[in-house]
Amino acid sequence: MIIIVGASASGKTEITKVLIKDYNYHKCVTTTTRLPRVGEVDGKDYHFLNHETFMNKIKNNEFVEFIQYRDNYYGTQRKDIKNDAVVILEPNGANELLRKLPGDIFLVLVESTRDKRKSRMVSRGDNMHEINKRLASDDELFSKDKLLKIDLLIQNENQTLDELARFIHTKYLNFLNKK
Repeated sequence: MIIIVGASASGKTEITKVLIKDYNYHKCVTTTTRLPRVGEVDGKDYHFLNHETFMNKIKNNEFVEFIQYRDNYYGTQRKDIKNDAVVILEPNGANELLRKLPGDIFLVLVESTRDKRKSRMVSRGDNMHEINKRLASDDELFSKDKLLKIDLLIQNENQTLDELARFIHTKYLNFLNKK
């Protein structure tokens, strides 16, 4: 399983879309209590649950990992874990999966400059107050030393999404061949 980690607007979601479309990875759909953004679809982008339902799933041990992040809960349900999948997680969730499935995880950290991330958030129409909050907290939250391991570090600045996805795919195949 490939875990993609990156700060807001680092490009992790777009790279993941290319991996799924061009390299036939399955998307591991995670679960959240946050409201859907415009255009997001339940069951495709996330499993959108209310707070009570999410808490019941925690009590029933249905999550491999879960966290509270910016006033909402996020988690990976056991039923959504697949070997040929790619999932986007924040460092705490990634570390929890690494602890539970240590030999099966290939972790990719996607980095972009703060200016590039801010520009992407502005162009996608994010609220300026939210942009500034994310930029302030993401530098600390997504620093390299927060992760138990990094198999691949990607700088998403000047390469195309196709080039980055191909590079990740190639490195993942090498990882699998060494297992």
